[in-house]
Amino acid sequence: MFLITPDRLNSDESLESFMIRLCECNGFESFQLLSGAIWEWLIDNDHQAAGALPRKLSEINLYHAKHSSGFRVRAFELLDSLFEDESRPLMQHALLHSSVIFSPNLTSVFRSGIHIPRYFLRHNYTPVCPACLTESSYIRQYWHLKPYQCCHRHGVAMLFHCPSCNAVLNYQNTEKITSCGCGVDLRNAVTAVVASQEIAISQLVVEGESDNTRSISHWLGALLWFSRYKQSQLSLNMVKEPELGWAIEYFSQWPNAFVCDLDELAAHAEMKLVRGFNHTCFSEVFGELLSSSRKLPSSDTQQNFILKAVIDFLEQLVRDNPKTKEANIADLKLTVVEAAALLTTSTEQVYRLYEEGYLQSSVRFKLHSKLSPNDAVFFLRHVVELRMAGMASDYSANDVYLPSW
Repeated sequence: MFLITPDRLNSDESLESFMIRLCECNGFESFQLLSGAIWEWLIDNDHQAAGALPRKLSEINLYHAKHSSGFRVRAFELLDSLFEDESRPLMQHALLHSSVIFSPNLTSVFRSGIHIPRYFLRHNYTPVCPACLTESSYIRQYWHLKPYQCCHRHGVAMLFHCPSCNAVLNYQNTEKITSCGCGVDLRNAVTAVVASQEIAISQLVVEGESDNTRSISHWLGALLWFSRYKQSQLSLNMVKEPELGWAIEYFSQWPNAFVCDLDELAAHAEMKLVRGFNHTCFSEVFGELLSSSRKLPSSDTQQNFILKAVIDFLEQLVRDNPKTKEANIADLKLTVVEAAALLTTSTEQVYRLYEEGYLQSSVRFKLHSKLSPNDAVFFLRHVVELRMAGMASDYSANDVYLPSW
């Protein structure tokens, strides 16, 4: 068997787009015909790998594997060996499973050194930029990301629907890159010029900051946090994706705008109390403030500027509310997960700090009972004091305070 490589390999092309062009240059009318030929070849060479390779284009990518993508990786490696050069195009264009978890417990995929929250991956549709398709007929990987709603190169809105039949664009179903399923050439479509803030969002998703202060992965994490934090206030576009243009204005005033939000929550906290502050969970006042900013995608406060702003605010909150006979807002109770976020460490380290007496529980547990990650048992004041005593560092993404032995 052979596989003739398309004339041009594009580093930013999606795997599915590459497979469509692979079909064309090798004389296959559809991906189903190509996948059938590939399946027969794999059966002769590695039947386990053949069984792991789906026949639908929309399911071909590595991250779609339900349990383990190991066999699918093996299939891709075998197929890459069939190309005329050593470019390994399938593995190069694939989205892989990532071990990185974005807060709160959101999985991610990985490609070209970038961790992408799966929350941001588009399903059942992919918008296009007619001007980009005119320049070069292939689908860019970043067109699959929800924050990318306008072309950062041409300053126009992405085209989500066919201008003729109004069907939502999904090249993986039609297996057509430059046209809709109805036959209309998308390169001739006209799209609207957009505001600079929207262009800036797309720019961050593709290229990051001009001074490379933070990685693209960390900016995706920041946008993920913003989309969830301001979810109720964001407008939705034509396919009900949150419009994130406002994020640029919000982050340009960082951390002042954020601190104002938190000050307002703190100021109204006492009005909402049912019990005293020392019997109230941190989340009842501040919601998922700590757990949602814990990993975006890491706890390194040099990159995770949102977590740094949260920590700075809470440290100042404790300074402004010293210990008194009557409990105050600095005596709210944190869970293990929230304490780990505030100490920029792992939950395992929080358990060790508790077992060694560095952190004291506000609750006395019964014999043989275990501390759950979601039990609110640590006072905010104590955790902040422990951090301020030198048990945490802004220069570490995962401090190890106590060894496991």
